[in-house]
Amino acid sequence: MTAISIEYTETFERQVSACSQYLARYIGQSQARGLIFNFIDMLEQRVIRYPESSPLCEEAADLGFTNYRDFILPDQQFRAIYRLEEEKAYMMLFLKSRQSIRRRSYNIVCGLSNEI
Repeated sequence: MTAISIEYTETFERQVSACSQYLARYIGQSQARGLIFNFIDMLEQRVIRYPESSPLCEEAADLGFTNYRDFILPDQQFRAIYRLEEEKAYMMLFLKSRQSIRRRSYNIVCGLSNEI
């Protein structure tokens, strides 16, 4: 098995930052960062070990993107949408588990707010 490397898009990084800032208002900066970094650590471990284990993202497929995977941790209410290409996993979107990919994608394309 080939080693998978992970690349984070600017959009993913901005969404992580926005989520961290939002959560910090309610639970404090340290705890917000801890929750998000724990999620990202679990995401990385899963993608590196079992890159195709997350299901294909049905919402993305409805938009015509058929090679995106959906990593969700329901207890943390976070999800990450990633794309696999050969030995790389591109982290595309970081969302709360109930957020709509269609709405988030529209906001990104139109340059609207990146807030949670």
